[in-house]
Amino acid sequence: MGGRRDWLSKDFLILMMPAFILLLVFILYPIFNTFYLGFTKWDGFTQPQFVGLENYRTMMGDPLFWTSVKNNLFIFIVFLPLVTMLGLGFALLLHNSAVVGRNLLRGFVMLGMVMPLTVVGIVWMLLLDPNAGIVNHVLSFFGIEPRAWIQDPSTAIYFVIIGSLWAWQGFSTTVFLAGLEGLDIEVLEASIIDGANPWQRFRYVILPLLKPALIVVVTMSSIYILKVFDLVYVLSGGESVPMYLSVLAYMVYYEIFRMFKWGYAAAIATLLTVAVFLFSIGMLKKMISERGVGS
Repeated sequence: MGGRRDWLSKDFLILMMPAFILLLVFILYPIFNTFYLGFTKWDGFTQPQFVGLENYRTMMGDPLFWTSVKNNLFIFIVFLPLVTMLGLGFALLLHNSAVVGRNLLRGFVMLGMVMPLTVVGIVWMLLLDPNAGIVNHVLSFFGIEPRAWIQDPSTAIYFVIIGSLWAWQGFSTTVFLAGLEGLDIEVLEASIIDGANPWQRFRYVILPLLKPALIVVVTMSSIYILKVFDLVYVLSGGESVPMYLSVLAYMVYYEIFRMFKWGYAAAIATLLTVAVFLFSIGMLKKMISERGVGS
């Protein structure tokens, strides 16, 4: 038995070695290297100089950083409830065989999900064009003057949220739909026999059973929206993103490729990564506790 266990152990290591090497080279090394660079001053060409916490002190006094944090939090607070509620609503509609035009609705919901975020950004940039965009053309029929929606600080961030919703809606709908398909039909039938009306069945039977799907949607949607970059960059015309639309992921790009402050950008990236990691761990622990695995 011991020899067999040794053979299995060697076989396992041989089979997993390529994956371990890829994990080390493309994930673990960049993470630790970025963490180290956050304590250095580096322009990407010369030798990095260790500066301790100087980058983090600079960050605390940087107006662009705090504007980016504010924008990230605003997008997160508005986007997360909307993508969750809309995903659940669409899933309920698609799950109901009595709904007319389910295939058409399914195609509409999934359209944004199968498109790259860069393409989604281009589509919305064309839709919102001040001169030729269809949004202004439609609004003109109602007597509303054309506006440069993305160039207007009071409206630009809302279209980042709308574009993100369209791009991510398919995911949340798919997860909730899978959860609905997996519900125990006997439990639903028992609630009907007990006299529960549709709202009571949804509130006290369906929704609690969908809690694992809800946690998955909230976790993945949060990770997605906290690191949003493509949509913001493309909607801004692929040039410098205005300060009122800046987010942390764009700020990392800006500091590296425009300002050549690799150390400062690494510090911002580290902070963003830690925030996403801690949130993900918290949601994962909640998911495990809900399923009773942690006991």
